[in-house]
Amino acid sequence: MTASLTKNTTYITGALTIQKALSFIYFWFISNSLLPGQLGQYVFALSFAALFSMFMDIGLSPVLTREASREPEQANRYLRNVIALKLPLGAFSVLLAWLFIHLTGKPPEVRTLIYLASCITFLDSFSLSFWVVFRSRRMLGYESIATILVQIIIFVLGLTALRVSGEVQYLMAALLAASVFNFVFVSTLLATKLHMNILPKFDRQVVDKFLRLIPAFAIAGVLLKIYNSVDSVLLSYLVSDEAVGYFAIPAKVVSSLQQVIPGAFAAVIFPAFSFYHGTSVAQLAHTFRKAIEYLLVISIPLTAGILTLLPEIIATVWPTYKPIIPNFAIMTLAIPFIFLAFPTGYLLNATDRQVQNTWNRAIITALAVILNLALIPKFSYVGAGITFLITNVVLLFLDIWRTHQVIQITLKEWLSIIGRIALAAVGMVILIAGMKTILPIFIIIPAGAVVYFGLLHLFGGLAFLYPKQVAN
Repeated sequence: MTASLTKNTTYITGALTIQKALSFIYFWFISNSLLPGQLGQYVFALSFAALFSMFMDIGLSPVLTREASREPEQANRYLRNVIALKLPLGAFSVLLAWLFIHLTGKPPEVRTLIYLASCITFLDSFSLSFWVVFRSRRMLGYESIATILVQIIIFVLGLTALRVSGEVQYLMAALLAASVFNFVFVSTLLATKLHMNILPKFDRQVVDKFLRLIPAFAIAGVLLKIYNSVDSVLLSYLVSDEAVGYFAIPAKVVSSLQQVIPGAFAAVIFPAFSFYHGTSVAQLAHTFRKAIEYLLVISIPLTAGILTLLPEIIATVWPTYKPIIPNFAIMTLAIPFIFLAFPTGYLLNATDRQVQNTWNRAIITALAVILNLALIPKFSYVGAGITFLITNVVLLFLDIWRTHQVIQITLKEWLSIIGRIALAAVGMVILIAGMKTILPIFIIIPAGAVVYFGLLHLFGGLAFLYPKQVAN
């Protein structure tokens, strides 16, 4: 199981690294090709559609992941029932989004973007459930390939659309084409590799079982959609689409980082946590601790490095967006808290504590709405950034409090891990600060990474890489 975990983590992390590299280049191109207001419309449409997509899944995908991991022989039966439930839910969500955007007075070009974005979220919702079956069997190689291919399609079609027309709706059409490809690709793999039937089917026994399990997961999913979308949506309605564009750049960077590292890791550790919960408490605790150590080793120097080089990064990558530097710094501080909330949240779900997990997300979602409503009118996109930092800090501490009931990590253990990492990160920052006035950042970044890992090894902070035998 440990070998499988490592292999799958390598597959999905490698794929997401390539995908996010292409995505970053693509976003850099469109953010420097569009006016802030146009970029804001593009981001608003995606956020608006994502907000209404909360009704499509209602917790079905995480329940399918957990149950298919526990009972692989029932995976196709479960999947067909999930499809049957999602079809009416998806249609309702799309129609509701279209109705709401008409009632709120947005201009025709924004409404067109919403129509396209809603179709994207509809297809992506089904593709996610299909990929869940492969994840439950710890077969992440195919999804890794699809992740790269989808981004290549977006990259090629999107850049072509910008060069030919310069219209935002064609950028959205490129995303729709990629979503269609992803849906067809995974559907074909389910039929040919796993020999599964994807026709919808209502099985009363399965539906009743899922309806009993999904409430906590559903509420958590709805809360997550609201939390991830509310800032951009409120910025558009309370300030302007231009403010959304300024907020979008640091939000995109932080989002990409969390999807590449903890997001990829989470795709592997949730099925592993679910499996170990029923087989080995010792292995569950061991895997959780290793996940925490891994994410701390990556997130702390990443945060320190970005903060040290932030003016140079903006001057090099987004020279016309210098006003975003303070907000970028604020949102960067949230990175370690975001990273660690992945294993804590998935541990709660995997160990049948999804209600506790949901309460934590409910608290920070309510906090996000309140703070955004209070801060955005006064501070615009900086207010949204402050809200982002506060809510992520609060979420992690709520999660740690809950996970302590399952797996105990003492304050001494936390300080030991963080202390060694922080010392190595300080050494890296000193080097970067001394070099950044005389060398370009593409030389400074790898040099800083080498120094950091060298110091961390010297301080014994890489011990987590050396496997230990765990007794059951």
